[in-house]
Amino acid sequence: MSSTNETTILLVGYGWFRNIPKGEINSAEQIARALDGERLSCGGRTARVHSIVVPVMWEGAFPPVEQAVRDLQPQIVLALGTDASAAALRPEPYGVNWCEGTDASPDDPTLETTRSCPIDERGAAYLRGALPFDAMTRAILTEGIPAQTGTLSDAPEGWPIRHRSSAGRYLCNYMAYRLAQLADAAPHPMRTGFLHVPTQPAYAAARRLAQLQAGEAALDALMLPSMPLEMMIRGVRAALCAAVSTEG
Repeated sequence: MSSTNETTILLVGYGWFRNIPKGEINSAEQIARALDGERLSCGGRTARVHSIVVPVMWEGAFPPVEQAVRDLQPQIVLALGTDASAAALRPEPYGVNWCEGTDASPDDPTLETTRSCPIDERGAAYLRGALPFDAMTRAILTEGIPAQTGTLSDAPEGWPIRHRSSAGRYLCNYMAYRLAQLADAAPHPMRTGFLHVPTQPAYAAARRLAQLQAGEAALDALMLPSMPLEMMIRGVRAALCAAVSTEG
C-alpha cells in the first residue's frame, strides 16, 4: 500500500509459456524482475514498483494479480507480455471479450487447457484500460525507443467476435480485459493497462537458425523484429513514469 506522497505500481510480467524454446526466459518476466523495487521519479512525483510474475495459463494467470492488488492496493497496474511479431513497445488500450488458444503448465507442460469462448458471458464486447496509453507511447518514443499505441478495429470475416484488438485473443488480451474489469470493481482508485514488448535479438537469431536447420527458411528471408532487453526496460520505465505523471 502506498504512502501519502508515493504512488504504488504493480507491474505484472508473464513468465514461461507454451512452446517457448528450452532455456529461454520470457522478456516480460525479465523486465518485471529488473524493475521490481525500483523507486521512480516522475515529473515531481515518486512511485515504487512492485513486480510479480504469473504463468501464461487460463486458470493461473489472474488470481495472483487479484491477490497482489488486495495486498498492495496499487494506484497503477501494468501487465507485460511478449509479442514475437512486434517491432516496438505497444501500450494496449483495449481487451476484447474473447479467449482463444491452448495454455500449458510450467510444472508439467503435458497439462494443457484449451479455450475458445467469451471471457465473460455477460461482459462488454470490449473494455478499455484507464492508463494514459498515448502519453506512454510518446514517453517511450522520447527515450529514442520504438513505440506505438495498440488499436481496436472491426474483426475480419470468420472471427467469432465483432471487434479485434491488437492485444490478440490469447492470454495477453485476457489480462487486458480482466484488468479493466478489476479496476472497475476496485474499492480504491486504480488505473490498469497492458503493454506488449518485442522479443530479444538472441531469441530471433536462435529461431532463425532453427528454421534454417529444419529447412523452413532461407538466409535471405525476413527476420523477426527484436529489441535488446535493456532498451525494453528503459521503455517500460518511461511508460510507467508517464502513467504516474499523467492524470486519467
